[in-house]
Amino acid sequence: MSAVKTASPLQIVFKLVLKWWWLMLIAVALGAGVGYLIRTSQPNLYFARATIWFGGDVENTIANVDAFEQINALVTIYSGLARRENILEPVINRLNLGISVPQLQERMYTSADLTLPLMEIVVADTDPVRAAEIANAIAQQLIENSPTERESEETAFKRQQLRDLASQIQTLNTQYETDVAAGADLTNAFQIAQNLQQRNATLATIRELQSLYAELSMGLGSSVNSLVLYDAATAENALVVQGSAMSIILSGVAGLAVSIATIVLIAFLDDRLQWHEGLEFVHGVKVLGPLGVIPRNKLPLYIETMPDTIESEMLRQLRAKLVLAAGGEPPRLVTVTSYDSGDGKTVTSANLALASARSGLRTLLIDGDIRKGDIHEVFRLPNVMGLTDIVSSRENVDLLLSRALLESGYDNLTVLTSGRSTADPSALVSSPRFAAVIESLKMRFDTVIMDSVPTIGGPDSAFMAELSDGVVIVIHGQRTTEKSFKRTLQTIQQGRNVNIFGMVFNRIPLQVTSSYSKPYYRRTLTISPDKLSKELLSAGKKRSLVAFNRNVMVDKNGDRLYSMAAAALQLGITEKGLRYWLDSGQLTSERRGLRRWVRESEIGLLLEKLPRYESAQNGMTEQSVKSDGLRTPNGSHAGSLPLGAREALLASARTAPDDKPEVADDQQT
Repeated sequence: MSAVKTASPLQIVFKLVLKWWWLMLIAVALGAGVGYLIRTSQPNLYFARATIWFGGDVENTIANVDAFEQINALVTIYSGLARRENILEPVINRLNLGISVPQLQERMYTSADLTLPLMEIVVADTDPVRAAEIANAIAQQLIENSPTERESEETAFKRQQLRDLASQIQTLNTQYETDVAAGADLTNAFQIAQNLQQRNATLATIRELQSLYAELSMGLGSSVNSLVLYDAATAENALVVQGSAMSIILSGVAGLAVSIATIVLIAFLDDRLQWHEGLEFVHGVKVLGPLGVIPRNKLPLYIETMPDTIESEMLRQLRAKLVLAAGGEPPRLVTVTSYDSGDGKTVTSANLALASARSGLRTLLIDGDIRKGDIHEVFRLPNVMGLTDIVSSRENVDLLLSRALLESGYDNLTVLTSGRSTADPSALVSSPRFAAVIESLKMRFDTVIMDSVPTIGGPDSAFMAELSDGVVIVIHGQRTTEKSFKRTLQTIQQGRNVNIFGMVFNRIPLQVTSSYSKPYYRRTLTISPDKLSKELLSAGKKRSLVAFNRNVMVDKNGDRLYSMAAAALQLGITEKGLRYWLDSGQLTSERRGLRRWVRESEIGLLLEKLPRYESAQNGMTEQSVKSDGLRTPNGSHAGSLPLGAREALLASARTAPDDKPEVADDQQT
């Protein structure tokens, strides 16, 4: 039965953000950039406002409640009437605007203040003077067409004067704009001064006429329902709206929204298998965990080039999981496959075999990718005779294996290359001789790792899976789709009694996941055993050869001295524990320069004093097992720690009356 443990929405969002952060950043930058370019390419908008007063007698209007309510109703009504065609069409014709009524309606709005008998007409335009003219013209046209206005001869005369003043103001505004344009081309100082004086005089006249226009408008009508231009619009008081940071921010937010929608769409259409913590099964196949992204300069044998990293530890954990999957014993034959070449099966096979060899098992790595295998390139070996040559030959299998099995250059690890035979690969792996060769190899080694042909290359992996204890499927963490994974399962399961150990997700960035961002549970040594061994070999040689020896030195008498880190490594304790033994007098040290050193002979004497386990059979004390690099004062080698010896030494150290050293949780018994 297929079971897939899905990720939580928060995990999905977090993973999408980590994966597509660059797209979101680009979208925000593009949105903000486009918004900035569009806004800077557009002229500034000016908003001119003309205010109409309802009711000529303020005192009577305020005292008469009914009149005030009537005025409020009229304000609401006239706010709608100001946008009607019979009001706006004459304004367009009078000012020669060259636009339609709907276009003018888009550039204006009206608002009513119900707490005061006022109505505002606001017009937007790229020219402040034109915006003020349109606002005043609309207000005047609304007043002239007011059905509540009681006209008299005096009122008609004033209205004619207002129209004349409006015409004069328009003419002067045109003259003012002409003078401004002409002044931009002048170079003579006298002409510039004369032009400026003329412009100032024109502007002063315009202001006087506008003031007179407002006064005449205020004097029109005194009835309760009369309309008066209370505050005429002017170019100087027009509100300018320029490009602001807010418009750029809004454009950036729009870009972010578009990018998020795009990412959601991509995620919805993307059928690639996605790794996330807590994933246990995919289509009934157990998930064995992730494998990391390996730098190119650390490939292919990264378990050798970067052994102390979380990526190498995850590979070692994969080996341990295969042992558990095989019932607690190392599987005799594990086939590693994938859907396509480049998914990482060859690198995984090689490092898995090396990890098995490092655990002490006699391991064989078979290049079963007989179509395009390159295990020999990983270990820098020739490919003269390999698996295909043995299977296609009729000679004795044991004789051919003696020629084909090659040492890898690493302890306990042997390699069988793919070979150079050009025979039909499917015919080779399906032949009885192929099964016989594999069975013979399984008898020679503790465990066999076989790198197979990817399932996209044919059914070869199905025949190999039949002969295996189990199969490991390598999933490319960035490109393997659910469809291709199903095809892989279908291909493998064509074999008889095929056992699938599980699947691993390759090329997963372990350092950005919550569970794999910390160092794995393992003691971190100040100096590695390999480095100490190299320094021991070079100790006592010419000074030029030991210039980088920082942990081993030889005095003039030929005695070796260890640094604190090296002495702690030899005793299998921490430097903190070593300092306690030094302070308690169980070990002595010497100071040379700024560092403390412990003689090798002192370590040997300490080991000789350890209480030994007495055999119940013969009553003898075990004292003579040799240990590398440690000598007693008479030149004999000190024994290595037998079972219980280190615990006895620690128990002896704890009996000292001074403060006890702290013991790590994983060391407590």
